[in-house]
Amino acid sequence: MRKALLVLLALLIIFVLIIPGCKPRTELTDEQKLELIQDIKAFEKKLGFSETENFITFSYETEAYHYYFYTSSTKLAYSLDDPTLQFGTGTPESVSIDSKKYDVYFYSIPAIAGVKTPVTKSLMQVPLHRFIHIIFHEDWHEQIDLPLGIEEPSGEVVSYAAAILFTEEKFGQDSEIYNTLRQHLSNKLSESEIYQDYYEQLNAIYSRFQAGIISEAETLHRKDQLLESMGNDLQGIWGGRPDQLNNAFIAFQMTYFRYLPLMYQVYSTTDFDLIEAIAIFRAMPKQGASFDNLEKVKSIEKQVTDYLYDSLKSVRQPYPFDVGN
Repeated sequence: MRKALLVLLALLIIFVLIIPGCKPRTELTDEQKLELIQDIKAFEKKLGFSETENFITFSYETEAYHYYFYTSSTKLAYSLDDPTLQFGTGTPESVSIDSKKYDVYFYSIPAIAGVKTPVTKSLMQVPLHRFIHIIFHEDWHEQIDLPLGIEEPSGEVVSYAAAILFTEEKFGQDSEIYNTLRQHLSNKLSESEIYQDYYEQLNAIYSRFQAGIISEAETLHRKDQLLESMGNDLQGIWGGRPDQLNNAFIAFQMTYFRYLPLMYQVYSTTDFDLIEAIAIFRAMPKQGASFDNLEKVKSIEKQVTDYLYDSLKSVRQPYPFDVGN
């Protein structure tokens, strides 16, 4: 049930649509956006996606999906697959969480996978760059059935790569949207290093607190210092800081970032052949395996990552931040 509810999540990045030789187009009519979905789905089929029932209907009644995640203020959850990162539905106005005991992250999205998600009112209203990314990302979730710590990073690589190829074909390599997508993918790879680094530093502090070596006050002080530094590092990449940088948000992000470099390495070792990379990802082991605790999640992740490392053995070493052609 937890996976069915959480498989919807996607990291949404802001892009701007530029058509070569024309002024920026920031809006399309609803009809044009629905037509674009058909183009995206046709492109997915060429890449080897199985057909999904997402985004076939249109609903103004469903505006968005509102979730929140919360965990201890002095302990890091592993990822969205960790039961200690609890979740529910609601907005900051409708949910009350003890901020001294818990860190909470509120997240609203315009589409979800696995429930024949319609084209919602909020999806129609997002900028076109987000619109394209959401379609690819959510449809990917229905191509595989694994813990989110595997689904999300593979989905990020597939959806970014697919969006880059799609916009190259539709708008050209000189278009701003194509080049922005390439830059954002490179930024994501750099961002993954920051999250992994600070995750380890924060974990070390919390371990000292749990062992009784430092006080709670000292723990929270050191946490605040690290989060300030982390925010500065992220601002150096994106030009802005997350507005909810805390334990819940970091655990949420680690779902995407822990194995993002590996997933990207698989793609790059195919010489940026997305069809081949998708075939490798779809053949990942332990599809459909049940898991009800963190130990099982980590066991599945280990078997999947071993398979992915094996797939790299006979292929050239990639350049780590080359985002392809």
